[in-house]
Amino acid sequence: MPRYWFNVRDGNDLLLDDAEGCQLPNLLAVKKDAVLAARQILCAAALTGVAASLQVQIEVVDEAGETVLIMPVGHATGSESQT
Repeated sequence: MPRYWFNVRDGNDLLLDDAEGCQLPNLLAVKKDAVLAARQILCAAALTGVAASLQVQIEVVDEAGETVLIMPVGHATGSESQT
């Protein structure tokens, strides 16, 4: 099963470098995990009373180092994000 790394960026700044990654069966599973991670970021921001930056995004990288998905955190709020 392929391994993917979920890094968090705010614009050009790397906020979280996923050192471990996780194994997922396909890109649909990658998207689902990215949506969940983005929602967790929004939730944490809401609970602390700090607004999440509109530039925060989850950047998913595969084993070849290629970016396979970019999930802007703000796009994880609506029903269109559910797959």
